[in-house]
Amino acid sequence: MGIKKYIAAALFTGSGCFAQTDSLRNTYIEKFPDKIATQLFVLNTSNDFTLDYKDQGVSVNLEPNSKTTLGVAVQYDILFFSVGFAPKFFSDNKNNENSKMTSFSLSLFPGKWAQHFDYIYQKGMTLETAGANVYLSKMKTMKLGGSTSYIFNDKFSINAQSFQSERQLKSAGSFIPALSYYYTELKGDKSEDINGKVYFIDVALAPGYSYNWVIAKKFLVAAGLSIGAGFTKTVDDDVNTTSLLTQASATLSLGYNSDTFYGGVFSKGIASSHTADSNVTMGDNISYVTAFFGYRFDAPEFLTKEKEKIKGKL
Repeated sequence: MGIKKYIAAALFTGSGCFAQTDSLRNTYIEKFPDKIATQLFVLNTSNDFTLDYKDQGVSVNLEPNSKTTLGVAVQYDILFFSVGFAPKFFSDNKNNENSKMTSFSLSLFPGKWAQHFDYIYQKGMTLETAGANVYLSKMKTMKLGGSTSYIFNDKFSINAQSFQSERQLKSAGSFIPALSYYYTELKGDKSEDINGKVYFIDVALAPGYSYNWVIAKKFLVAAGLSIGAGFTKTVDDDVNTTSLLTQASATLSLGYNSDTFYGGVFSKGIASSHTADSNVTMGDNISYVTAFFGYRFDAPEFLTKEKEKIKGKL
């Protein structure tokens, strides 16, 4: 077969496959590619720790001073960004004794892949024991990392769980394995007689499953669960160990999603268990809860043209 005939055959065969996939997605998933989604949200996120000293039978919790963020987000096609601040009228933002909380997350969905990044910085934590609580104003923690996932089922929309760029029309679920990788550090301060820092690097492979349940035409309940294992490298002063890491995560969201208005609640939790040495186990938990209300409107023509130019080049 000549080159021209081969290319023509490949194109026509490929177009049939794409048409079948698009038809399948149109039956189960509705997209909003030319809409700009604006959103008001309230976000509460934190990274807390639990230290279990087996020999002494003592458990210690390190809880950050919570801060609730009020913000605005804008989403257009594959682009998403948000800004927020922590107003004093939220009860858990009062009397925080100069504590700080900064968090940022970014998600990308190229094809059947899902890429997620997290950054969480906290200053000011409370050490909780069975006997008493001690506030450590200069105790800091920082987490940086993310996860890469693959969605097997074309009928399932992971974007519908956040109610922004897609809507699930018929109930569907998917097997979603994920590779997660995080760097986390705890850092003390000399003024509080806590020197140095401990940090750990986590890598875990976690098979998971998510399901979008369309309970009415525009109402959705979505949930997901994953359990996995990997390794954690812990460095605490001169002690350097590599050991087993176990990890579990869960998501739950519910809300309303029409052509123009959408809103709901989205929550996610990730729990990791690290064996720092033979006598100490550290639990590392991330919690993320947001309530949001949004509105979609048509993107201006010049913006649509620029988007198509960029996509054409890519």
